[in-house]
Amino acid sequence: MTETRVRPERPGDPTALMVAGTAERLIRLWAGRTELYHPGWGRPVRQLGDLLPAQDVEFAAHNPQMVPLLWYPALRHGSRARPVVEVFDHLPAERGPPLPRRQELSRVYSWALASRTAVEWIADRLDGRGLLEVGAGSGYWAWLLRARGLDVLATDVEARTERNGFTDSFRYTEVRPGRAAEDAAAHPGRVLALLWPPHRDPMAAETLRADRGPGLLYLGDRPGGMCADPAFFAEIAAHWRPVSHCPLTLRWLGNRDTATFCTRR
Repeated sequence: MTETRVRPERPGDPTALMVAGTAERLIRLWAGRTELYHPGWGRPVRQLGDLLPAQDVEFAAHNPQMVPLLWYPALRHGSRARPVVEVFDHLPAERGPPLPRRQELSRVYSWALASRTAVEWIADRLDGRGLLEVGAGSGYWAWLLRARGLDVLATDVEARTERNGFTDSFRYTEVRPGRAAEDAAAHPGRVLALLWPPHRDPMAAETLRADRGPGLLYLGDRPGGMCADPAFFAEIAAHWRPVSHCPLTLRWLGNRDTATFCTRR
């Protein structure tokens, strides 16, 4: 069967016309936000669907988080072996109808953008082992990984309540109630996953101290960024060794999140 690569239509696609020719306007808009990180300035602004590998475009076309984003403006930089693709979270208002913003999409799906490259990379890192995702929120990543055939145990302290401030009470798959550190201690045979652990919260550090598992999958920001607290990164530096990074970094523009797999020192 011949693979069909999904692409936004040209030149009649109105969203493509909105993106076309807006590079300078977008850069002026975003360059004024000094709290954000912009390593890709100077690169051409393109539709996201033009900047992803074929397998990730096909994956996005069937992934509810990513379907609308194929037409969002994006930048690509980094090396050929490890590209970084960053997605603008909106267009200037005068360029057309408003697009769903990062905050809105993240609360429905996940704070990290998903790709087939990332899912396959995680599967390779697990090498048949089970995964424990704590703080799993809506269960979106657990749903994607389970669809890949992986053994994922997902837990969240707010799994049975409507009080989760990080989601809009959506559930994509089973997320069991549980406390992160206790769950990590109870499942030493599973690789631990922390995907965008909450900012300035001791949960991630406490979970690492309690964990006795064989590996750590961390998808999130760097020290001083929007994930976890300084104690978490101190734990990683003291007791963990990064051994692999996802070969594609797909993230919202201005963030610095990456996916890293670590083993114990």
